Amino acid sequence: MISIFTDIPYEQTPQKVLRLDLRVPQNEQRLPLVMYIPLGGMRSCVKENAPWWLTESGFAMASIECRVSSEVTAPGPVHDCKAAVRWLRAHAGDYGYRADAIGVWGHSAGGLLAALLATSGDVVELDGKGIDAGVSSKVQAACDQCGAPHDFAYFARPEIKLRFAPVAENLRLYLGGSVEERMKLARLVSPRTYVSRDGPPMLLIHGDADAVVPVEETIDFHKALLTAGVDSTLQILPGIGHSWDAALTRSSVTSFFDRTLRHTV
Repeated sequence: MISIFTDIPYEQTPQKVLRLDLRVPQNEQRLPLVMYIPLGGMRSCVKENAPWWLTESGFAMASIECRVSSEVTAPGPVHDCKAAVRWLRAHAGDYGYRADAIGVWGHSAGGLLAALLATSGDVVELDGKGIDAGVSSKVQAACDQCGAPHDFAYFARPEIKLRFAPVAENLRLYLGGSVEERMKLARLVSPRTYVSRDGPPMLLIHGDADAVVPVEETIDFHKALLTAGVDSTLQILPGIGHSWDAALTRSSVTSFFDRTLRHTV
């Protein structure tokens, strides 16, 4: 039996009220929670499009709304995601999941923000000042699927901008200008900026035939995490592009969150 809650308001922004959907399997013990960020290209966010199958493995799940580039520039969407983590942590007792075992997960732009939440912890400049402002926005694990670029400066290279032109345009809209023009802001919202040994475990998944975002940049990010002492796992999918059948990585994702959240104290 799974308790389902829809359209829960978690934050008031100048543009709109942000809402989340929540599913909590009934269990004698409080379960860990995974927050999904259903963001695509920084341009669309549909919280109903979540991989709810993780609840079948004994996890509570939330899927959130966040603002997109047509509504706000960076770091607005980051503030939204961190506000959602704070709300979920503050209300864990009300809905019956664990406040000390919250993971985050996303694909593409959602994966990028999941990685940023993992590396940036309680960085003041990214936390925002919304509801539940005194609650920690740290997460205990993150799964990032095709979330490149983790270092926005990578897209200041002319050859990369040409090779991945749609992503360069998405970043321009997200930053309110090109990476070169907004380098300070680009560094602020780059997961690579905050890599340290204090980061939580991360699972990076990327197809080696991805023509949308560069797999080599995810490989570089993984190496940086390992160098810093982070528990980072990289899964490269041979012959796979920017998307795939969820069954291909379902066991990897489930095992990762089992290992990192299930026994967290």
